[in-house]
Amino acid sequence: MNHISIATEKLVSSESVEEEVLIVEDDPDLREMVQWFLEDEGFVVKTAGNGKEALDCAIVNKPSLVLLDMTLPIIDGYGVAAGLQKVYGSHLPILTMTADGHAIEKAGRIGAIGYLCKPFELDALIDAVRAALGR
Repeated sequence: MNHISIATEKLVSSESVEEEVLIVEDDPDLREMVQWFLEDEGFVVKTAGNGKEALDCAIVNKPSLVLLDMTLPIIDGYGVAAGLQKVYGSHLPILTMTADGHAIEKAGRIGAIGYLCKPFELDALIDAVRAALGR
């Protein structure tokens, strides 16, 4: 059973040639698998293994979308979301990824546009990313 939700309204995005997705996940195997899958689908992907790396990466180059694990070392998902919102306001869409039973609550608390419950099907991931980017 897939547990995925994403807001249905279209997001206004800047006119860029390539849409960059930032994957923030502390599990290196999952992070790498998601990266490869998204790259195979034509997305430009950056990755971060903890909250500090995520903020550093996103501040240097604003991604089009952030896939955010909520349980991270150094700075958790709530701290990352707060830092991103401080810099970009609500103009940076976030999809949360979490393995616990509180995905809806966590996504709502940070103003995410949607969520993925781990484990998720890779096709559900692609559908969520495409919907978030208005593809």
